[in-house]
Amino acid sequence: MAADSQGTNFVFSGSTYTVTNIQISGSVNELDASHLGQASGSKRLLQAAALQESDEITVDYLGTTLVTRGATGTLTVAGSSLGTATCYSSSLTYAVGELVKGNATFKVS
Repeated sequence: MAADSQGTNFVFSGSTYTVTNIQISGSVNELDASHLGQASGSKRLLQAAALQESDEITVDYLGTTLVTRGATGTLTVAGSSLGTATCYSSSLTYAVGELVKGNATFKVS
């Protein structure tokens, strides 16, 4: 079912930002251990990864506040807490005829 994204914002460490774009991605924490000795048509062999991947959230937002790189706090998107996150990168873009826009990437632990 389609969902309307209008009105979405995010809150990080108590500050609220107006979102223009958000991407939430994660990965399966399993490794493919399949090999050529397996019978044709058999299922892939999967094993738990020794190191776990964190979900990554990238947000484009309006405003002149640069999210501090290395800052850790609670990340909430559209009213739902995604847990404790750390800002890994952030930037601001100033352009002629445009609003000031920020971009931040978080890893959720």
